[in-house]
Amino acid sequence: MKLLSFRKVVILGLGTVAAIKLATVVLPMSAIAETEAGAAQSDIATAAPPPSFAATAPDAAGMCEPSHLIAEAIAEERALLESQREKLADSEARLALAEQSLKAEQARLSEVRDEIETQLDVIQKANGQDMTKLVELYRNMKPQVAAEIMDEMDIETAVQMIGAMQERDAAQIMASLSLVRARAITKIIMERSKLPADRNLAGLKLR
Repeated sequence: MKLLSFRKVVILGLGTVAAIKLATVVLPMSAIAETEAGAAQSDIATAAPPPSFAATAPDAAGMCEPSHLIAEAIAEERALLESQREKLADSEARLALAEQSLKAEQARLSEVRDEIETQLDVIQKANGQDMTKLVELYRNMKPQVAAEIMDEMDIETAVQMIGAMQERDAAQIMASLSLVRARAITKIIMERSKLPADRNLAGLKLR
């Protein structure tokens, strides 16, 4: 009985010691868990406050502002389009006026050209008639007399008259011209049948 009682006492003592050690481990862990849970609940309460009607209520002024801006943008766009239409209409009007002025100027220039051509025709006909009369006049002269006159007149007129005469009459007058004048007239008649770039009158003596 004494031995059994001693064993019971030892076992009970060991159980008590184990219980005390377990309590020293479990109780701090429980306290830490409760502390962490409380801190988490505090963080949640701080991060997500209860909804407030005043904070979530829609602002009437904020809702109207976008519509007002859209209306202003549309008005500005319309004004810009209207300005562009006016500029385009003004440009078209100026272009039409310029076209009318150009047509009027073309018509005027056409009239001036026709008038100039008419006057040139008259002058050419008159020159042709005058040249015909002069050629006929010199042809009826004696070759020596006609040659003496042509020796003193300008070389261009002499060349034109000799060129307009018949070969027989021109030959008689050329034979009576001075040697220098006959050579000059011959050279000019030969060169004028060439292109302007190919003509060579260098060293031409008129007297």
